[in-house]
Amino acid sequence: MRIVATQETDWISRNPIIHHRLLEWLSTHDADVTVIDYDIDWASRAGPLVQRRQEFAGIHKYFADSRIRLVRPGMIRFSPIARLSWLLGNWRELRSIFRRAKPDVVVAYGISNALLALAVSRAAGRPFVYHVMDALHTHAEAPPVRWIARAIESLSMRGADRVIVVSQGLVRYASGMGARADRLAVIPIGVRKIRPDVAAGSRARAQLGVSEREVLLVFVGWQYVFSGLRELVADFARRGSEVPWLRVAIVGRGDLYDELLRALAASGLERQIIMTGQLPVDEVGALIEAADFGLLPAYPNETMEHLVPTKVVEYMEHGKAVIATRLPGLEVEFAGLPGIVYIDRPEDVIDRIKTLADGGDPLSIRATARRLGETCREAIQRRDDWDTVTAKFASLLRDEAAKKPLG
Repeated sequence: MRIVATQETDWISRNPIIHHRLLEWLSTHDADVTVIDYDIDWASRAGPLVQRRQEFAGIHKYFADSRIRLVRPGMIRFSPIARLSWLLGNWRELRSIFRRAKPDVVVAYGISNALLALAVSRAAGRPFVYHVMDALHTHAEAPPVRWIARAIESLSMRGADRVIVVSQGLVRYASGMGARADRLAVIPIGVRKIRPDVAAGSRARAQLGVSEREVLLVFVGWQYVFSGLRELVADFARRGSEVPWLRVAIVGRGDLYDELLRALAASGLERQIIMTGQLPVDEVGALIEAADFGLLPAYPNETMEHLVPTKVVEYMEHGKAVIATRLPGLEVEFAGLPGIVYIDRPEDVIDRIKTLADGGDPLSIRATARRLGETCREAIQRRDDWDTVTAKFASLLRDEAAKKPLG
């Protein structure tokens, strides 16, 4: 099966998420997978005015034998026309791919190049699948840009042969965007059946300098402006001395990374709040094992409203209780689960932790966290594992390809 996938962000540098795992796995199981991506952080690096087309092989996040062919179209590194020039490069790339050998199916993850991929797919009579993991248009900050992005995203959903979403909350989102009910499928985030690894957790705590008498919170993922981390750090700067036994590990990078480093240095919080930076996927699990709680202190905004972030599933796989703001998509997906402890604002984290034991005793809080975490582990392990999810995804792509056989 020949698959072409398009996205509007950096396949290499951004955190690994659902589609990395799915497409990499397919590439190791006789699928020819080409991904077209975008150097989204180009403005933060020096470089020539004209950035030439690039092609990468052997890039992987999950599977060392991944055979993804990654193409980054050329572009002009000048803000007013950078994205437009990149889109022109997308059109040239797609035209070249379709001329050489028509793909069996096209899978889209972005907005602007998704609509372009839909148009090229329609012209060539190939099936177009829109894989929805996020409310993409809501990431646009300026209202006019957000309106245009929403209109384009809606056109792609309306025109898709199949729309795949990863949660029940996104079913409502996609339906509201115009996806047809008879073309809408839910393929959830897959689950790893992970056994507790106390030894790995203890080693990671020692490496972080966290004692067994301290409570450790962990945040894993991209540090968006709306992640709540700015507010969390500010609250620790005001009140961290009240809870010297409470530690936080922030794993990854993102929009707030440099700002958070400056805030920690200014407030002297480098010991209480640890910034690890970006880490390989296989090192993150030990840090989650080390933690007592996983954190999701994000704003309950339009972007987060429908989502079940992958980080929450990862925390639960490791048997960790989760402290999260009240997000409708999360509450629908895990209704009534005691292991998810809800807060109303990022600034509520310290107070919520203190309420979990009389007198704020850290050892008692850790014991409570273990009990709550086991409810998360039990709940998540009842769901489909990655083998099942990947098989469903591959089957759906094959079914769509079979409806429009190559002539």
